Amino acid sequence: MKKILVTGAGGFVGKYIAEYLQKQGYAVTGIVREKRAEYSFPIAIQDLSHEMKLCGTFDAIVHAAGSLPYNQKDFREFKKNNIDAMANLIEFAKKNNIFKVIYLSTIGVHGEFRDEVINENSDIINPDYYGITKYAAELLLRAEKSIDSISLRMPGIIGRGSKGVWLPNTVEKFRRNEDVQIYSPDFVTKNFVCVQDLANFIRVLIEKKKFEKNAVMLACSEGATVRKIVMQIKKMTKSESEIIIDNGIRQSFCIDNASAVKMGYKSMNALEIIDKFV
Repeated sequence: MKKILVTGAGGFVGKYIAEYLQKQGYAVTGIVREKRAEYSFPIAIQDLSHEMKLCGTFDAIVHAAGSLPYNQKDFREFKKNNIDAMANLIEFAKKNNIFKVIYLSTIGVHGEFRDEVINENSDIINPDYYGITKYAAELLLRAEKSIDSISLRMPGIIGRGSKGVWLPNTVEKFRRNEDVQIYSPDFVTKNFVCVQDLANFIRVLIEKKKFEKNAVMLACSEGATVRKIVMQIKKMTKSESEIIIDNGIRQSFCIDNASAVKMGYKSMNALEIIDKFV
């Protein structure tokens, strides 16, 4: 039975991953900053911006903790929760002979998207505080040659409890019968990651002997036009919202997840994810 340490297990993504891995037969320990609920797995209360004081050996770490863009504005907080936390996690891994780390990063490391299709090799242009500190954390992890690591660059993750990203926000607007503004209505987007598909991919990665890449992009398997997506949400929520098209908002882009697919990533398509979420 492999032992897995999941950081950020108090958040909706980390908790889902920890519970999923536990159901798959792994011995899971979760790290939480403070206990806010009951957990089906053992937990340790730790602030990762300080030295990690935890006993036990683990076969892999899934690092899901870190500051999120919608609840922090201060660069010092991003640095503490993304960069400092990663430095402490690396030291903990080295001291305890843990050689595998899976890091939940973000497409935000790329900053401004100026191409229609982006992948892990796309340019990094003017990232914000969140993107800068997540990328710095990636580089710290990559520089530690004793650890086999991979960073998963993702858009907002979709699932029960997700917030602060386009799909949940849009669903809530439809439910409140508010106007919904979109751009590039006929652009095909794949920019969704379902937490269930993410957890399954992490299980695949845990079982790999070595990672073929140090960073990959995640997106859903098959896209849909923005128009089709919002019309489906409107239908499912029985909303009276008006859909307003404004093509001057920003550049449209689509995530290329080919590298992740080669490593075993599988997912629902965009409309299936929306059906499941709504």
